[in-house]
Amino acid sequence: MTVKELLDKVGLKNCSTVRWGEEVRTGMCGVYIVSSNIAPEDGTGAGNIEFDEYAIKYWINRLPDFTIDGLPPTVDAIEKRLSEFWIPEENILYIGMTQSSLSKRIHGYYITGIGDRRPHSGGQWLKTLKNIGGLYVHYTTVSLPEQAPWAEEKLLGYFIEETGRLPFANLEGPCGRKQHGLKNQREKK
Repeated sequence: MTVKELLDKVGLKNCSTVRWGEEVRTGMCGVYIVSSNIAPEDGTGAGNIEFDEYAIKYWINRLPDFTIDGLPPTVDAIEKRLSEFWIPEENILYIGMTQSSLSKRIHGYYITGIGDRRPHSGGQWLKTLKNIGGLYVHYTTVSLPEQAPWAEEKLLGYFIEETGRLPFANLEGPCGRKQHGLKNQREKK
């Protein structure tokens, strides 16, 4: 599936794209999709997953209550578990939305460290990837803030319809929460 096909299914147009880490220049609300492909019409899959071992070690070391299936996590155990949710033939890795500024929300996504709760910890599994700097953020605005959650739910629904599951870094969606066994993977409130 391509980013363009997914957006077309919801009737969203005028998609813009930035490389991961680059500033998004709009104060409007909307939806965004993190992909391994720069072109929204490119359906090439992300291929094999490669993890950043140092990021995973940092994640483990900073959260003393972090567990996987009730046991203390190891790098190997986390890599194995996250690999179970990877879809190599898909390029869409995360779908998100904001009812406020896309610029502010996506910037918050970039700067939130793995295991941090704020400003935007959704999709933090992306931060375990070795090639995170090679990802792209496709985004489009909506006219009204209340349209953003609707659009995100529809995008996730179509993705699930096509693949049978949520994108890699989405932990919940219209079909419920992923059963991943990771507990306390973010700092406490």
